[in-house]
Amino acid sequence: MAEPLKYFFNPEFVSGLASGIKEVHAPFDAIGFQQAVLDDQWEQRELKERMRHITVCLGAFLPHEYPEAVGILMKMAHELSDFPAMVLSDFVEIYGLDHLDLSLDALELFTQSASAEFAIRPFIVKYEKETMGRMLDWSKHENHHLRRLASEGCRPRLPWAMALGIYKKNPALILPILENLKDDPSEYVRKSVANNLNDISKDNPETALKLGQAWYGKSERTNWIVKHGLRTLLKNGNDTALKIFGFKEKVNAAVSGLSLSDEQVQMGNTLHFSFDISNLDRSSSLLKVGFVVGYMKANGKVSEKIFHITEKEFGAGQRVNFHKKLSFKDLTTRKHYPGGHYLSIIINGVPMARGEFELTTA
Repeated sequence: MAEPLKYFFNPEFVSGLASGIKEVHAPFDAIGFQQAVLDDQWEQRELKERMRHITVCLGAFLPHEYPEAVGILMKMAHELSDFPAMVLSDFVEIYGLDHLDLSLDALELFTQSASAEFAIRPFIVKYEKETMGRMLDWSKHENHHLRRLASEGCRPRLPWAMALGIYKKNPALILPILENLKDDPSEYVRKSVANNLNDISKDNPETALKLGQAWYGKSERTNWIVKHGLRTLLKNGNDTALKIFGFKEKVNAAVSGLSLSDEQVQMGNTLHFSFDISNLDRSSSLLKVGFVVGYMKANGKVSEKIFHITEKEFGAGQRVNFHKKLSFKDLTTRKHYPGGHYLSIIINGVPMARGEFELTTA
């Protein structure tokens, strides 16, 4: 079983961080810093709490003047890498908001060790024009970490981060950045561009579709971005999105024999289900097959979640049988609640057959 992410921040990391600072700034109280970080509440803190606690301790033990303090961290930044190095960007987010140019220089350096996607967002809110101008420059940078930050940092709905309401309303300033990155050679960058486009599609679907229509067919890399970026609209059966990828406007297919393994499923167990799909056309048809689950929530309402199964060409008159399963083990991203649930098979976003079942505690 994988260890929780909070163990990225462990005593060894704290010791290494203290040593690295001590090497470039001799007055730093390395022992006192470690003792302050690894206090009696350390074990109880979760991932983001540990990072923020380290940041606050850095603020207490580094020089109180921000330019001097961040300069010290910039000198030793090469000593850190991977996820824990995000503490350096977190320091900029907490203490550097009144020092725009210096802080953006620091984030430009720090993001090359660990992404500054969270730390950049308060700067976008406070200094939108200046920060987005710098990010536009980063979108043309030779370093792929900076190009990725240019996209990831301005995602309107970045998970685990403050939402950017200004770009949920109007993503206009994001678009030139995505234009620069729509055929990026780095998969790391392309994934971010696709996720940004998907964020935009949730609040401004017409804008996302316009980009998709303009980009699709330019290259294989761009095609992948468009398909992944419009995934929510595709799952929801948006006609324009489906047309971009060659799906027919009207579905001439049928679902038959939908069978659920149980009428009652105990939480933690798995529901098995099967069904047939028949292409009723006289010619082959590209069909996108998925299913929707109606999950009972804590408030007694039902929330739908769409799952993708396959996207394939069905021959004229072809019939295909599917066997699938759905787990009801709790996840960090989904908690299950007892009550009535349903499962609906969808083709090109259109519901075709539905079954109902009860989720129980015992």
